Order: sequence, then C-alpha cells, then structure tokens
Amino acid sequence: MITMLDCIKRTPSKVREIVRNAKTNTDGMIKALGEDIKKLNRITIIGSGSSHNSSVAAALFMEKVTGMEVQIVLPNTYRKKTVFAEDALYIFVSQSGTSTLVKEEAIMTREKGLQTVSVTAEDGSPLDQVTGSHVDIGCGFEEYGYRTVGVSCTITTLMIIALRLGLERGTITCDEYEGYLRDALKAAENNAVIADKAVEWFNNNLETLKGCRNVLFYGGGCLYGVAIEGALKLLETAKIYKSVGYEAEDGLHGPNLGFNKDDVIVSLNAGGQDNFYATAVAKFGKGELRHGFIIGANTVDDTDLPFECASDYFRAIEFAPVVQVIAYMLAVVNDIPVIDILHRQPHVSAKYFRTHDAQ
Repeated sequence: MITMLDCIKRTPSKVREIVRNAKTNTDGMIKALGEDIKKLNRITIIGSGSSHNSSVAAALFMEKVTGMEVQIVLPNTYRKKTVFAEDALYIFVSQSGTSTLVKEEAIMTREKGLQTVSVTAEDGSPLDQVTGSHVDIGCGFEEYGYRTVGVSCTITTLMIIALRLGLERGTITCDEYEGYLRDALKAAENNAVIADKAVEWFNNNLETLKGCRNVLFYGGGCLYGVAIEGALKLLETAKIYKSVGYEAEDGLHGPNLGFNKDDVIVSLNAGGQDNFYATAVAKFGKGELRHGFIIGANTVDDTDLPFECASDYFRAIEFAPVVQVIAYMLAVVNDIPVIDILHRQPHVSAKYFRTHDAQ
C-alpha cells in the first residue's frame, strides 16, 4: 500500500519532470495569450487551501522574474472584488480542478474578457474547461487528499509559468532561464535528502512533538507559504493538534503573548533577511516554552534540524518535506488513520457544506 510518506518522497522525480517539460507544458498558455503577453502588467492568483499556500510560496519569485506585481487572493474575497485590471493575467489554481468557487470565479473573469489560465493536475477538469488555457501541475494522481507532492509541484509549476512569461517578455535571458531551471533541479535533489533527515529528526524528538498541544510554524519569504501549509497539513492529517502558520516577523506581533508550555514552535530558517526573526522566535520557544526548533540554517542545539539549502530560489521545495513529515508522523504515532482518497469516507462536514464539484 502506498503511504502518505511515499507521496512525499515522490516529489523529486515529479519536480524533475516538471523542469524537463517546462516549455512544452507552458506552450498552450503562451499561444493563448498571444500579443497580450507584452501588455500584461500584473498577475493575480486565485486558489484556496493548499493551492493558496503554494501560491504564497511562489509569489515573490514570480514577481522577480516577470517584473510584474503578483497578488494572491482567496476565492471568496475575489468574488467580492469590484475592480479588475485589464492588463492582468488571472491564474486559477486547483489541484483536482473541481474547486467550486474557483471555477465560478474563473467563469466570471473570462466573461469580462480577461486573460485566464487554470493550473490543475487533472487535464480536462471542470476548471480547465472554463479558462483560456491550462498548465498541468505535473504531480499526476496523488493518492491522499492531504496534498504533499501536489503542493511542491504546484509551487514549482507556478514558478515555471513565471519563468516562461519572463522569457517571452524579455525580463530574463535564455541563459538566466536555464540557470533557474538548474536551480530547481538542485532543490529537487535536496528534497529527497531532507525528507529522510526529517523522519530521523522527528523520531529523535518524538516525545516533545507527540506531547504538545499546539504546533506553531514560522517562516519568512517563500517559507511563509510553507509555514501556513504546514499548519493546514497538521490540522487535516493528525487532527488532534491545533496549528497555525505565521510570517516570520508578523508572528512576533501578539501571537507570542498567548503561547504556553504545551506549545511547540517550529521555525523555518533559510538564513538571510529573516535569520534574526527565525532564530529569535525559536530561542524564545526553547527558553520560555521549553519547546522550540530551528529547521535549516543557523541551528543552536542538537534538537534542531540543520541543513544547507542547495538552491537559491526554490527553497520552498527543500523545506516542504519537513512540515509534511511532521504532519504525517504525528498522525502515525497517535494511531490516527491516514486513509487514501479511494477508501476514505466522506467527512461529517459534508452534510453541511461542499467546496468541490463531484468528481
């Protein structure tokens, strides 16, 4: 039987495929955009749940290589908008392609005559049928609804879309384009190494992690997307823990006043501008709450998980397996069933609301 951990460990091979097919997979989008590609001035990405979190992780890089402002909007906020930029590309993200509200907003946007593209893993999905073009996420069928390989592939694909747009618009050169793709491959290779390290680290800190009440993820830049995804993954997979993801600096403005000794801080640190915040909040956790971990750069003791990033820009792909492993392993050690899509029963909440079209 394929486990959720198997899905996590499938990430490197899928990211390599995405890189290998980067141009082919985005050709349809470029053709659909036509001459409008030169007129674009901003990108708006609409998605919920893990799709939203993946978009947050990709956004800063997308701005860098396209030279365009990138806005991330939740679907229910987007539907309330009253102003729509004619010079924007609207990207609608849903791994299954069945997110009801995302599809409705894509229809509304296209009816306004605006440029739309869907990003899904299901070619021909309901969402694909209502947008101007489609880019495949590249993860293939993912056995678990608790998305892992799909998250990393969504992040990568959004970044690949940005690279292709940058190449066609002349904001990056061919050499730069190829260099970024090589950077993605470095992240893919390190993802596999870090996934194994994360399992070992979890087992070494099993009692602390299992015995906590809340897990609080911190991350800056692209790692903010990983932090909020980590919180979602833990909530939906392990179920008995409460979890929140905070931006590295913003999470120091009040949330820290409510933490207690049953809480664990997991601080994702790639160094650089966010190093002070990442290390400070983890040290606060170690010193005052008894539980704080630094993941990545500039660790301070043997309870942390040290590793060096192999890439410069695809670091979200390198950190993603850590939060995914935490979520999965906390379910396993608490004997909480992690059931695949084909065998799980509908959640009780389905009696009250549905967020996706029937598949």
